[in-house]
Amino acid sequence: MAVLLAARHLIDRTRHPRGRADALLQLRTRLEKLPSTRGVAPERVSLARRLGELRQQLTDALRDVRSCAGCALGHPEPYGHWSGGHCCGGETPRVFTDDELAVLKLSGTTSSKLTPPRSDFAGCAFRGPVGCSLEPGDRPPLCVRFVCMELERELRQRGDLPKIRALQRELSETFARLTRRDV
Repeated sequence: MAVLLAARHLIDRTRHPRGRADALLQLRTRLEKLPSTRGVAPERVSLARRLGELRQQLTDALRDVRSCAGCALGHPEPYGHWSGGHCCGGETPRVFTDDELAVLKLSGTTSSKLTPPRSDFAGCAFRGPVGCSLEPGDRPPLCVRFVCMELERELRQRGDLPKIRALQRELSETFARLTRRDV
């Protein structure tokens, strides 16, 4: 696997800025080093599947929001590099914590699914000018459940906040159960 990751890194270095290529190599290496998902308890698999469903539901529920389109305007780099996605300006290793990666691997995320956008590098390796390049099921639960104050106001005005809060709560509780060491 190390040879494949090294070859992928060389390809990434020709397609992407060096910082993004290096962040991808580090992330993919961490993911591949995690234990195999073979023999995982059925309850953990069920929780991982439910977490995937919740990530998709939250993403769908937030799809038509407007506050995210301009939230980064006027902020320093890398946050303000594009008009939207201020919360996506964080460094890749801080977003993809060990627990987040373990949950993603358990739910079927592989290093080959970690595909970045072809764009400038500004914050997370998967952040591009039109948003995240990852499918909702391959995004860390943190990214899917985060709601800033501006977005919260919009959701409250639309009447969607209770529904979003319920999904966030279930996602957080499911994530916590899944990352407990005794499950």
